[in-house]
Amino acid sequence: MLPARLLLVPALVLQVQAAVRPPWIEVLPDQPGRVYGLGMAPLSGDAATLQAASDNARADVVARLRADVKADTRITTLSQESRGTGQKAAGSRTQSTEVGTQVQARATELPGLVVQETWLDRAGRTGYALAYLDLGLAQGELRTRLAILRADLAADRGDDGTPRARLVAAQALAKAHGELLRLDDLAALLSGGGGDPGLRGQVLAARLDTERRLAAARSALTFGLATAPGVALDPDVKDVVRTTVLKEGLGWSDQAPLFAITLRARSGRGAGRAWWDSRSYMGFLVAEGTLGLTLVDNTGQEYESMSITAKGVGVPEVPSQAEVRLLADFRAKLGSAVAAWLADVGKW
Repeated sequence: MLPARLLLVPALVLQVQAAVRPPWIEVLPDQPGRVYGLGMAPLSGDAATLQAASDNARADVVARLRADVKADTRITTLSQESRGTGQKAAGSRTQSTEVGTQVQARATELPGLVVQETWLDRAGRTGYALAYLDLGLAQGELRTRLAILRADLAADRGDDGTPRARLVAAQALAKAHGELLRLDDLAALLSGGGGDPGLRGQVLAARLDTERRLAAARSALTFGLATAPGVALDPDVKDVVRTTVLKEGLGWSDQAPLFAITLRARSGRGAGRAWWDSRSYMGFLVAEGTLGLTLVDNTGQEYESMSITAKGVGVPEVPSQAEVRLLADFRAKLGSAVAAWLADVGKW
């Protein structure tokens, strides 16, 4: 099903055909509590033109709030609209122009950001749209969302210290932090457009407090490395895993971690044997092996698992060369795999 705003476009097209050129194309309205923006798009089809102009109008509102709007514009003819009223022109008129404006997600999230009116200039082959942001409505919505987040953050989740409970607590804080980042962006936009700067301060304070709590919760999620019998690894492997964990802001423990990354040799490998094989191939020595990688907590619950195959090629004259390259290949792949797991810690 098409979005509601697209379904309304045909009706708008019928309404604008007989209308005279609206004054807001020349000079934007000036109404207290509102921020207006003008959008334009080259004529390519009534519905598509009005939709593009509407999106550009929303983007113009955000631009006037000093947001970063990504735009790609190729202009062959450009004439600045100048007025005799002494007021600023509503915008620039572009002919034979392709304008692609991507309104950022935070702009589309702004409550109270609406398209008020559209108009087609068939002679000039251009569509126009007028959008505005209602600051009072937007600020009221943001205050409601902030109050809900604060109540949720104050709720007692009954953390009993188990890995799963600590993980759930960290996930809740990460989710709240993400929402507060969005609210902070929106509050900054509203403040830049003449809104209440105190709202931005409240959101920022809640965001910083949640960041501190989230950092503490993540560091309490301790990880460690374990190897099964038959897996002999160089000391650098542990350093790779430890560095990856710490970079993610998580904790590390050599003694009793909440989560263990365990390496196991492939089937058929026993204690005292290397986890890889060496063979000659076309005058070279090839070392290749596979290790299973599993993430479990201290209760035995498994979260992730995969296999890593590493390979190293050397010359027979230097027998250790293939092994050294195999271990280097394994360290690189292990670091990438652990980093990917930890990046998804909120999804476990």
